[in-house]
Amino acid sequence: MTSSSNFPNQFQQQSLDLINSLIAIDAAVFYLVDPDLQHKGVVRYKLSPATEIDYQKKFGHLDPLSPDKFHNSSDKVITLSAQLSEQQLYRSEYYQQFMAPNQQRYVADILLRQQQRIIAVISVIRSPAASDFNPQELALLNKLQPFFEYALNAVYLPKRVAERQSLQEKYQLTEREVDVLELIIAGLSNKLIARELMVELATIKTHLIHIYKKTAVATRSELLALIISDLKQQH
Repeated sequence: MTSSSNFPNQFQQQSLDLINSLIAIDAAVFYLVDPDLQHKGVVRYKLSPATEIDYQKKFGHLDPLSPDKFHNSSDKVITLSAQLSEQQLYRSEYYQQFMAPNQQRYVADILLRQQQRIIAVISVIRSPAASDFNPQELALLNKLQPFFEYALNAVYLPKRVAERQSLQEKYQLTEREVDVLELIIAGLSNKLIARELMVELATIKTHLIHIYKKTAVATRSELLALIISDLKQQH
């Protein structure tokens, strides 16, 4: 979390902005990888929340660049083109049912590790109308990878954990309630939060009732103002 307008994922957003300023991309996503390989802390660029959630629930296991396929590698940057020929890609269920409908064609992923385990991925995407990532662009992404990996491990993740813990202790929130709170402040609707956390909408509404009661607020806007004020006081 951060106290910025991009709360809770300022570092991730700034990373995507940096890449977008250096090479042409049509979409991007920066997500954390849990030990169970689920996406958490997702930040998107020109990619809808619904598209990302569909990927997680229906298509992630079909992705040739899925992180679980590269845990034993030392690759820093991987590309879809290096994994499949054009013919193989076009024939794949993943391309036909997910990539093509979402106007995706070329993908390069930056893998970020902690003690050899992939803990985050920055995925940059181009449409069919664009060209593939050239060697110079891939070399640039490889040069950026150590910076992103260091910042993630040394600054962003420790800060995020500390801020989550602070909110939990101050308001006696559960882990799941903090998950819901993060997604509220990231701008997701109750319906999208339910899809993101893979629970029923009624469950999210119950979590919100508990959060409102514990924080002594009555509305979403009051909750946002309170939490952002709390986090600003930490910095």
